[in-house]
Amino acid sequence: MSGTDGPGKGVTTLAYERERVLEALDGEALTVPAILRRMHERSTGAEAGAGRGAEPGDQSLLYPALHSLEADWKLRARWLSDANGMPRRTYRKRRLLPRRPDWTQRG
Repeated sequence: MSGTDGPGKGVTTLAYERERVLEALDGEALTVPAILRRMHERSTGAEAGAGRGAEPGDQSLLYPALHSLEADWKLRARWLSDANGMPRRTYRKRRLLPRRPDWTQRG
């Protein structure tokens, strides 16, 4: 049995898809079609053959990955209008400040 077989398969695949989404955004606000294009461009023969996540053309995990990243405060989603006035949902990485070591956490 490989590491991607069995009951934990979906978790590993979703985690990998989340990584791919974060890499695709790379500091820009993008719509879902633009994220898909960028993910497809970045999937090379070595990555596609690794079998770690969904296939490059597979979109089945994209929306769950986007929504889970948004719920974890790693992405910010906004509705913006394009040149024709059509509302488009755009996603951007959040810029979270690192926690300073001298801050104390209240319990």
